[in-house]
Amino acid sequence: MERKKAYQKYVDRLNADRELQDTYRALRHAFNREGWTEEDLVSPPYYPKDIMRNFQEFSGLRDKLYHELKTYFDIIDHNEFSDYIGNRLKLIDLEIPLENGGKERNNRRD
Repeated sequence: MERKKAYQKYVDRLNADRELQDTYRALRHAFNREGWTEEDLVSPPYYPKDIMRNFQEFSGLRDKLYHELKTYFDIIDHNEFSDYIGNRLKLIDLEIPLENGGKERNNRRD
């Protein structure tokens, strides 16, 4: 088993990514409301205002957390950080699954 790095222990113990997780949950719920699939996330059919707002907030919180960790733990690699946070967010993907793509997309906002 791989040992956790200091910044990972920091995030785990202090739940330093709580706001990031909450915003990601809001995004997943909005994706579900729109009936989007995982495939739609690659190329969204349209951009509702709340999804754009939450995406911008998510990006800001992710960057803020990275810079906070970089300040405390000077040797943190951005790709390593992205992988670590991505793995933590995959638990939310399991908690809030999206549709599996059985519908035909027509790009209309009926």
